[in-house]
Amino acid sequence: MRKILNLAVTALVLVAASCSKSLMPVDEADQNSKLKATTGTISNEWRDNPYKLNVIYFVPNDVDSIPNFRKRISRILLDAQEMFASNMNREGFGRKSFGLDLVNDTLINIHYIAGKSGKATYPYSGGNGAVKSEVDSYFTQNPAAQKSVHNLIIIPTYNTDPANPGGPPFYGTGTTCYALDYANLDAKNLGIGGDIGWKATVWIGGMIHELGHGLNASHNRMNKTLAPTLGTALMGSGNSTYGISTTSLTATTAATFNNSQVFSTVTRSDWYAAATAEITSLTSSFSNNRIIVSGKFTTTKPVKDIVVWHDREPFGGNNDYDAVQWATKIIGQDSFRFECPLADFYDLTGNYEMRIGFMHENGSRSTLGYAYSFVNNLPDLSKVVTHKLLPTTGWSVIASDSAEPGAPASNILDMNRSTIWHTPWSSTQTPQPHYFSVNMSALRTVKGIAFRNRDNLNGAMKDIKIYSSTNGTTWNQIKATQLSKVSGSWISVDLDATLSTRYLKIESTNSWGDFFYSHLADFGVYSN
Repeated sequence: MRKILNLAVTALVLVAASCSKSLMPVDEADQNSKLKATTGTISNEWRDNPYKLNVIYFVPNDVDSIPNFRKRISRILLDAQEMFASNMNREGFGRKSFGLDLVNDTLINIHYIAGKSGKATYPYSGGNGAVKSEVDSYFTQNPAAQKSVHNLIIIPTYNTDPANPGGPPFYGTGTTCYALDYANLDAKNLGIGGDIGWKATVWIGGMIHELGHGLNASHNRMNKTLAPTLGTALMGSGNSTYGISTTSLTATTAATFNNSQVFSTVTRSDWYAAATAEITSLTSSFSNNRIIVSGKFTTTKPVKDIVVWHDREPFGGNNDYDAVQWATKIIGQDSFRFECPLADFYDLTGNYEMRIGFMHENGSRSTLGYAYSFVNNLPDLSKVVTHKLLPTTGWSVIASDSAEPGAPASNILDMNRSTIWHTPWSSTQTPQPHYFSVNMSALRTVKGIAFRNRDNLNGAMKDIKIYSSTNGTTWNQIKATQLSKVSGSWISVDLDATLSTRYLKIESTNSWGDFFYSHLADFGVYSN
């Protein structure tokens, strides 16, 4: 659609406050005026949600908007709103859905923002930062327009070939997600077959998938026994099935949305404020062909729902598309229990990470990971455990090979996962191995040692050697092992024999990702 540059129509043109060069097409300006004049009662079930999804149409100054984008995108998002509600209801949360800023029953308020720069400033890889900066500026200048912290930013395709849309950012980052618009992005094209129908599914399904990320959801897969009736998980491969075959929210996605700001029916002042949960006891077993996990926890903010993902290696990134999952409610005030039938797994081989997620009622999430593996198609859960650690009061780090400024080795004893020991990385590049040694202030009976990583596992200690000393200067190696690549939870390493010692030294010989540096959040010892 051509851009209108005639100054005679500028009074009709809605332009982002941050830019005066790229103008809204005149027909969109006319439509915007008509929308503002619309009156009547809105019957949408979620019209009274106190928080609404911010929908933004962001147009670089060398790209044209796509005709009729308001009606097309409104229909897509209103349909998604209903789809989410029916799935939330099935999972026991009632007909909850994300709020939309409505103009009437068929149209939503879409903020048109004319970009300051051309499309080269907003590429797929890394361009989201520049887009988000201008969107933030727009809402700073128009604070009443911002209805929540959640943004869906839609950008017209950069490609002139209508059969091959693409170019702008298309992913979710935090509470903001990005999608694209093109001529055939229309709900009427879903399921019609052929190239038009297939692309509609990919790009519309992709938009709703990324919206899921923008509303806090993680990747996961529909459990095997549920797939025949519930189809494909939206947050799995749902972008390739949406509008063609059954596509559903999983239990963990629904539990996540249940604690998302734009699904809330109440207001609060601490949305997404820092919150933590710690598992104080954890047991795991295998019985009746089920993995059974139960435990107790403490938390800094109330928890409404608890979820678990079983993610087959390799972990993280896009590989968690295949993570099967379960959700549960709290038992009493501080306990939980999961039963995960093997019949719901797709692969009973290899290494897995079990991630337990605590959904705080303010929208924050605390996630703790535990490594385990399948042997002869049966789970070895020996590492899915939490030990009572000895208090570290009075302990000290007596030596370390190096540390990044502001990240000394002493941080490993404060039992605070937000403070870490990190070897130099910003200026110097101290190679592996790295080490630290600890004085436990007195002789301690040591059955095992526990390690806790930060969330970013690049450079986390991988292969380590453990040493003991009676004087803090002469060291004897007592064990060599490999630490699991998990974050949040304590990684337990049982010694080959119970030891009485005062000094321990840990040497990292390499790290996950083969980085030259190492890091660790917390260090502990258990005696039983």
